[in-house]
Amino acid sequence: MSSCYFLLNALVFDGTGSEPRAGSVLVVDGKVSAWGDIPSSQVPQDAEPVDLKGLAVSPGFINIHSHSDTHMILHPESKTLLFQGITTEVTGNCGGSDIDPSDWSDERWQEIFENSEVKEKWDGVRGYLDAVTAARPAANTAALFGHGDVRRRVLGDDGRPMTCEELNKAEAIALKWMEEGAFGVSSGLEYVPGRFANVQELAAVSRPVRAFGGFHASHIRNEGPDLLASIQECTDVAAQSGVRFEVSHIKACGPQNWGKVKDALRMLDDQREKGLEMTADFYPYLASSTGLAIVLPDWVLEKGKGRALEGLREEGFRKRAESESDHRTSVQGGWDKIVICGVKKPENKWMEGKNLAEIAQVRGKAPEVMAIDLLLDENLEVRIARFAMSEDDLVDAIKHPRTAVVTDGYNTVPDKGKPHPRSVGTFPRVLGLYARDKGVISMEEAIRKMTSLPAKRLGLSNRGLVAPGCWADLVVFDPDKIEDKATYENPWQYPVGISAVFVNGEMVVRDGELTGARSGRALSRRP
Repeated sequence: MSSCYFLLNALVFDGTGSEPRAGSVLVVDGKVSAWGDIPSSQVPQDAEPVDLKGLAVSPGFINIHSHSDTHMILHPESKTLLFQGITTEVTGNCGGSDIDPSDWSDERWQEIFENSEVKEKWDGVRGYLDAVTAARPAANTAALFGHGDVRRRVLGDDGRPMTCEELNKAEAIALKWMEEGAFGVSSGLEYVPGRFANVQELAAVSRPVRAFGGFHASHIRNEGPDLLASIQECTDVAAQSGVRFEVSHIKACGPQNWGKVKDALRMLDDQREKGLEMTADFYPYLASSTGLAIVLPDWVLEKGKGRALEGLREEGFRKRAESESDHRTSVQGGWDKIVICGVKKPENKWMEGKNLAEIAQVRGKAPEVMAIDLLLDENLEVRIARFAMSEDDLVDAIKHPRTAVVTDGYNTVPDKGKPHPRSVGTFPRVLGLYARDKGVISMEEAIRKMTSLPAKRLGLSNRGLVAPGCWADLVVFDPDKIEDKATYENPWQYPVGISAVFVNGEMVVRDGELTGARSGRALSRRP
């Protein structure tokens, strides 16, 4: 039976961007029953009164860009999400998702079975959502499917363009996954295999998405010198398919490219005037997080990971890869801006927290040589943070009326290493640092970018607002104290200032601690 709560003496941010109003919020049967000046006659006798004593209450935050796919299954308590007010996590971004586990090893499946309540393999969007339901996470989960998953199903590791027949196959797979409940598609055009897709292919997988009212979120092809050309490519995909388009974590990498975010946003606005719905999202940090393999040129990776590893052990192949990797890195800030965040081998752990220039100096090697050595030693799986963005560009992204707040992180736990601090502190950082302290935007506008704006983008008409009939995903916080604490050196410092969180009407955080309730749901866009 659902709990019933009467939240008294609150400062209510309703999610629309309107100024907050003093009032109360009544939660009945998982939904907001009423808010404002609520007469006692409307309050059920079994409602638990919660005196907020002037604290703020807002809709739960919707993180429209995450990489929490299996993390929602392995870490269902969702502490890193709830402690920053996230009540809905959208998975499957940057072109890859865990809805297609066709190439998973037995060892990976064993990890799932041994460490979660999921005991059967899944396949496709419906199977993934069923697995999330079985895991009973404390936060809601919505899924995008990855264009990269579609491409691998059609072409494997081949980097060539698709034929007409293969484009039809890709479109059919996209249609099936939209029918199964995906909210849209993501692409990762800076990564393999998205690097090898052309506009025609991206439009093909986007057409079924448009037909179902979904959207295409893209980690674009280049966030440095070719940023504006990459935005134009997105425009071409939207024009050919009619899909609503989201530029993921918009940024300009490298000092020589700073200032281009304003131009990129203007391009999106221009297309909106022409009838294309093109939007963007951002995270409030000046360092990105990705894999070190991103420094490798396309031709190294065009035949898949196995061939890349073989080639990098051949002298001529490697020398060319080193030279081109050095150039790719120099135009986006240099090797000293790449900090190693995650390696698997114990003997390499000393590198975590150090930049590649420092590591190369210790080893007495050129940075590009050191980078290839490390990639080979770690089977191409090295996590990095890259310090390449400017504060002015970030402020431009924050101020734009159609940008959403995202983490680009994932739901995780301390024993899994050191994540980028965005996985722990993104939403409080926007509210505390950029809204309250710097005044870049108002608190109510920041909350809109976290609630009703992403909800509308997803097509969730009953979330993202404090309004009668909406699901009671709610965050209680102190506007004067909310603050992120996570740093690159020590990300495992949780935010302060959030005292309570509700998911589907159940209190999952009380007095700043998890209650143990796991009331999240697998959300579906099934017709």
